[in-house]
Amino acid sequence: MNYSQILTLPVRPTPYAVLGSPVSHSFSPIMQQAAFDHYGIDARYYRIEVPEEKLAGALAHLRAVSFGGWNCTVPLKTRMFELCDRRGDSAEKFGAVNTVVNENGTLVGHSTDGVGWSRALREAFDRSPGDLRILVLGAGGAGRSIAIQALLENCPRLVIANRNSGRARTLADELESKFLGTAKNQNRLSVVAWDEIPGALREIDLVVNATSTGLEAGAPSVLPASALNDRLLVFDTVYGAGSVNFQKETKASGARWADGLGMLLHQGAAAFSLWTGREAPVELMRDALQSAFSASRR
Repeated sequence: MNYSQILTLPVRPTPYAVLGSPVSHSFSPIMQQAAFDHYGIDARYYRIEVPEEKLAGALAHLRAVSFGGWNCTVPLKTRMFELCDRRGDSAEKFGAVNTVVNENGTLVGHSTDGVGWSRALREAFDRSPGDLRILVLGAGGAGRSIAIQALLENCPRLVIANRNSGRARTLADELESKFLGTAKNQNRLSVVAWDEIPGALREIDLVVNATSTGLEAGAPSVLPASALNDRLLVFDTVYGAGSVNFQKETKASGARWADGLGMLLHQGAAAFSLWTGREAPVELMRDALQSAFSASRR
């Protein structure tokens, strides 16, 4: 659905949505609708295509139709942070919003990306960020959220790499000033150039791909097997056809692999609880998500 069609939607069932550009690939409607239906909540969850420059106008339409809330994905999270009437603690910490709750006309922004990644990491590898020396590939929105969550959970060493090393340095400087107070703490955080990654991996336990590589089907691997080793855990925030080549390279190196479906599930479950005040039916949402994902690959 295009943002211009929002005003054609009925106010009942209560509408919810995921906003983004592009957004047609999103599996969020399947798992969120399953959760609403499980509780008998009279709600309908949509996909709405919204370019960043049209977001302010789209929000006026969402208010007019009395949406209960929505998720937003790339490239809207920073702009959504600016446009919300009020922001929860998570949004303030992350400087971005991926979940909005409409509280009687007041738009309250939250971020569930960090907690979604952390829960997915524990589920995939039975490890927490506080146990691991972590290399984050990418300094965009996803990389920033994961890096912040890692620091909030006392990751002992965090390394950031980006093909544009200046962008990685800018993110590291922001995180140092916001989350790391002492010189001792600042030694926990560093930046490496892209061509220095193979050497840096000798002192890393977990690699997180938070780059845009993999968003398109058939995308090349973000790292070759020769750069990896069999001690590593590898978490790719991407899922689906775009992650196939990186998965192959990871498994060829002997490293353990997890994709982004778990992160999508857990950030979505946290959003559902914010909207409804109820415990998310995570296993039901997982089944719906996995079924939709499997059907998309046939």
